[in-house]
Amino acid sequence: MKDGKPVRKTRKSGDEIRTAIVNAATRIVMERGVARMTLADVATEAGISKGGLLHYFASKDALIRAMITAGLDSFEEKTMAMVEVDPSPGSYLRAYITTSFPAEGADDIAAAMIAGIATDRDLLADYAVENTKWSSRLKKDGLDYFYAEVIRLAVDGLYFNEAIGLPQFAPEDRKAFLRRLMEMTWERNGNAGRESV
Repeated sequence: MKDGKPVRKTRKSGDEIRTAIVNAATRIVMERGVARMTLADVATEAGISKGGLLHYFASKDALIRAMITAGLDSFEEKTMAMVEVDPSPGSYLRAYITTSFPAEGADDIAAAMIAGIATDRDLLADYAVENTKWSSRLKKDGLDYFYAEVIRLAVDGLYFNEAIGLPQFAPEDRKAFLRRLMEMTWERNGNAGRESV
């Protein structure tokens, strides 16, 4: 009650409920891994019934697809926001690295993405579209295209290795590797240029 009147609950929209379910599933995947994510656990985490969850996502695969889509959308939004404030050559590549490996720790769903992409041709096709878009942006990023692709593929390699549980480096070496990749974005064609900030 507020001021003697009953508080009226605001009913959530379908989009808000879908977002809450995807966020709950993402938290579970990040804590336990995609293999241990159950729809019942996601429903509990989202504060709805399992039947309510099934109304929005008919299967675990459908939920994983939604998680991947949300992850790719978030990646796009964050990356392009960084590019907008950095007009210098290599800005897209720097944003790509920073968004792939945020300083505060992973906020993505890499394990779910890899599991989904590896087993679903439609998701693989969607990811291929994104991959083509990323490559086309590198062509306009002001660096030698193949030089930029070498850096991006190194980022992707580390990202996917870590997502499947194959860490490549000790923590300090990992930081040094990412720092070196970032420094390379300030170089054109492999020639030393401006240092990273």
